[in-house]
Order: sequence, then C-alpha cells, then structure tokens
Amino acid sequence: MKILPPAHLSLIALAACAAAALGAAPTASAEVVDLTIAPGLSAGPTTPFGVGCTYLVVARTERLVEPRTDIVDYTNESTMFPQDLAWNIDPYYSTPVILGHKVTLWTPTAPGEHSLMAYQTSAGGPIQTVTVNPATPLGPGCIVAP
Repeated sequence: MKILPPAHLSLIALAACAAAALGAAPTASAEVVDLTIAPGLSAGPTTPFGVGCTYLVVARTERLVEPRTDIVDYTNESTMFPQDLAWNIDPYYSTPVILGHKVTLWTPTAPGEHSLMAYQTSAGGPIQTVTVNPATPLGPGCIVAP
C-alpha cells in the first residue's frame, strides 16, 4: 500500500470540499411562468374590470416552493391585499408561494390601463395589461360602466 504525501492529501481534501460545496449550493430561483387576473363576478358591456372592485391575481412559478415572488401594478393606482397591509409594517414582507402559486387580491382605484407584473428578480416576469372602467361594486360582484 502506497501512502500519499500530505500535499496530495490536501489537494484531494480541497477537491472533495469544492465538489461538496458546488453540490450543496442553492440553485438560481426559477422564473414566474404565468400571470392570471380573474374577472370574478364582474359584468359589463366592454370590460370585466372596474374601479373599486376586487380581483384575484395568480402568479404561477416553475417550482412548487419559491423564496420570494412579488406582484405589482405599474400604475400604483390600486391596492394589493395582503401585501400593502404588511408592507406598512415590514417593507420586505412577501406572501409565500404555495404549491407553485402566489395569490393576491387586486383592487384598482382609478380607471384606465393597468399593467400588472409578477416577478422574482430584476429581470421581471409576465405582464398582463387590462382596461379598468368606472364601476359600481355590489358585494362579491361588480357592474362595470361602459
């Protein structure tokens, strides 16, 4: 049996540690693959989205569990529940991704075009643009004006 000199053992140990570190390194965050805005019970002649009405927004990710996924409205003329409420206390708060889905409640507060985006990194993600018209909220539904 041949005994390796200490320098060789150090190189072998270094290579083994490097291989273990690479294998244990976290993988890059997966991307958001889809963004859906559900019109819910809204009704109207032109668009199903109205001011003051609340809609379910769902971002779907590649993996079932993600550390952080956010949904924003570029116009900033809306509320997102529960993010807006939590961000007043902790600006780094993000509701969790559960089974590959991030869900938020979106309530536009002004008419016009609204572009919502779901993202995990500064590279961005899918964008959905919808037209929001004046409306009359009626409990769980909404009547959207033309």
